[in-house]
Amino acid sequence: MPDIDRFLEVIDKAYSGPIVDEKNFDQVIVAAGVSQVIKKYGIEFNKETIIQFDDDMNDRVWAAAIDFLESCGIYHADTQRLIKFDRGEIEAAIEAAPARVMIGEGSEAREFVTRKVEDPHPPLVGGGPIGTPLSEEQYVPIMQSYFQEQILDIVVPGTLATCYGRKVRAKSPLEVISSWQEVDLVQQAAARADRSGLSVMGVEMAMSDLGHLSAISRGGYRPTDTHIVALISEMKTNNELLNKVAHSLRQDGVILGFYNPILGGLGGGAEGVAILILAGWIAMHLIYMPASVESCPTHPFLANSTFPDIMRAISVVSAAVSRNSHMLSEFMTSPVSGPGTDTLLYECTAMATVISACGGSRALGVRSGVGVVENHCTGLETRFNGQVAHAAAGLSREEADQIVQKALARYQPVMVQKPVGIPFSQAYHVESTQPTAKWTQIYEQVKDEVSTWGLPIK
Repeated sequence: MPDIDRFLEVIDKAYSGPIVDEKNFDQVIVAAGVSQVIKKYGIEFNKETIIQFDDDMNDRVWAAAIDFLESCGIYHADTQRLIKFDRGEIEAAIEAAPARVMIGEGSEAREFVTRKVEDPHPPLVGGGPIGTPLSEEQYVPIMQSYFQEQILDIVVPGTLATCYGRKVRAKSPLEVISSWQEVDLVQQAAARADRSGLSVMGVEMAMSDLGHLSAISRGGYRPTDTHIVALISEMKTNNELLNKVAHSLRQDGVILGFYNPILGGLGGGAEGVAILILAGWIAMHLIYMPASVESCPTHPFLANSTFPDIMRAISVVSAAVSRNSHMLSEFMTSPVSGPGTDTLLYECTAMATVISACGGSRALGVRSGVGVVENHCTGLETRFNGQVAHAAAGLSREEADQIVQKALARYQPVMVQKPVGIPFSQAYHVESTQPTAKWTQIYEQVKDEVSTWGLPIK
């Protein structure tokens, strides 16, 4: 069992650290702490651009995040104690973070490697419904629409809207049954696309540790799949999450640490979001020992990641990680728009360009319509998201920012309208699992347009 000694030290800290009132942790240690390091390091983003080019500032954000993490720690919600680490432990965890990891099996095995800013080597591409509720009847064809996209290096399932016609309840037998149902249906979809070896990120149906521990076991998700463990916003964990880590470590699984700060929350604006992401990512390397880390910072009202200030923060985080570590990083494209809309593809253009040009290791998407409308997702947008990420590799950040600004101008005016588009059954021919002529035409038109912007999409 790798990393058991490190993990046992985390458990010891969770039961021996200082007791702190949760409200005090939120308001004083987190909110005031972020504000203090922003002032100390003189961090202010340039609002004239989306991508931030000032690498001195990007490095200061990295330093501020480490300072903040050292003073803040991670709050354990069950013990009400702080899990604290000193500077030496933090630096050791950063150094111990993997720079490469293998995922998948056989001909679908992929090497996930770190990238640098403006790296000509394209990022890996992940895709799927990413937690979007899917009907049981259409779950397999929808998932097949992703597995059949050859640009994908890893697939993230949707969630089941029902489990054998029943509402799923957390911490009940239905959570266990639905988690295994996810495994079975995902495996069916992968087999239909002849891509059974492709790495899958799960367990999406695991609302608690029960689903995770069951479905990442014998006959379920494999060690070469990717095991998701989240950090609670902001800077919190609990026993359920640490139970997932303990099980995945025993399975020798590829752990992905996921952390999702909220714009305008305890961290404040874009600058605070960037600090929280970096601090949270390093914190997860301390307590979860993941292979890679991911984020989808969220707008408080639109729930998307394609808002301008969020993309500014992402550009800084990607550059800061790439310049100061070899951590494997990933960001998710989560647009407000849905299938059948050109704005969905413009949102993909903006986000995937930022991720690729600023050094992200993997571009993940697309959680269409921010993943809340049943069956509103298709494989075509994830193909486009990946094609943009590949095409943007090697662009200068100045060139990339011009493309992002053009894409933003296309979708920003309609963001508040939340154009969720059409469901899978109207965007695809369900029997053949191929996009309709209308959805294909929109895809081709936008692809041709953004190609003229300097993105040579193939």
